[in-house]
Amino acid sequence: MIASVYIKDGIIHFFNEQKGFSQIEGIAYRLGIPLLNFLCYEQERFDEGFSSMAETFEIPGSQHGKIAPEYLVSMEENMTDLQKHEIYIYFYAQEFMKAMYSTDSPLSPQEVVEQLSKDFRSKRDFMIDEVNLLLNFRKAAENASSLEYLYWLDGFNKEKIGGYVFLEKPFSAFYGAIKPEEVVELYEIHSIDDLLRFEFIKMIEHDIFIKKCKNCEQFFIPKRRADAEYCDSIFADTGKKCSEVGAMVQYEKKVAENPILEAHKKAYRRFNSRTRLKKMTQAEFLQWSEQAAQKRDECLAGELPFDEYIAWLEQGRIRRSRSSSAESN
Repeated sequence: MIASVYIKDGIIHFFNEQKGFSQIEGIAYRLGIPLLNFLCYEQERFDEGFSSMAETFEIPGSQHGKIAPEYLVSMEENMTDLQKHEIYIYFYAQEFMKAMYSTDSPLSPQEVVEQLSKDFRSKRDFMIDEVNLLLNFRKAAENASSLEYLYWLDGFNKEKIGGYVFLEKPFSAFYGAIKPEEVVELYEIHSIDDLLRFEFIKMIEHDIFIKKCKNCEQFFIPKRRADAEYCDSIFADTGKKCSEVGAMVQYEKKVAENPILEAHKKAYRRFNSRTRLKKMTQAEFLQWSEQAAQKRDECLAGELPFDEYIAWLEQGRIRRSRSSSAESN
């Protein structure tokens, strides 16, 4: 067993059950954050980080505990930082260190890295597929229970790979005392697969869902509104969060991809500028805007040919209703 975990008040608590390489034995995170970080951890970053570790152990005389004391201190600090911020990567790093200090390992440091890298890629890609599949299930059946989502996920896995993934076996549990004096039910974690499975199941059970930002397409967990569509990451070089500019960016993208919307947008700006230059009254602009929106919708619905819509926009005059004309006469 590499760790024991328990959930309380939306927080997942980890305790190392084996002698590790960090300065702390246990740590707590908001449920879902470790898995989110794992999904967002780039393969290139993983490979570069572990290859750098491997290079250190390829120095003659460095293996089997013959590392200089200053390096051991530095390594312990790095492992502690990993455990605080990237618990899954920490467990991968722990597997690497165990292999390096093993007296009977037939693999070189770089070969160990290659194995870990392959395992990381496989697990990360699989979990990304599962999250995307869960998003599709939630979109198709918004009012389903958490257990139904989990059952559908494993039903899909049963058909795809011939076996259950999340419901294939129960977790072993035991009671333990924590500080302050409180008895909790601890779950045994024997591998990274166990940890991924446990956290993913508990997230679904607690209605915590990883979503994909409609703007930058990065995964995120909504902090305030469960129906949030945009994350709080800074978007491109705007200096603003996706949650602040996402809707406008998506609208602009939609307009740019649709000639009908693009034509309407340009005409709207042209006529709006006329009101600022006093060449059109506000009432005339509002009347034109209403007519233009109606014809835009007709064109989008296929009821008005595109060339006729463009010709109407380019007329540059107000089309008054018959009632208005009659009243003026």
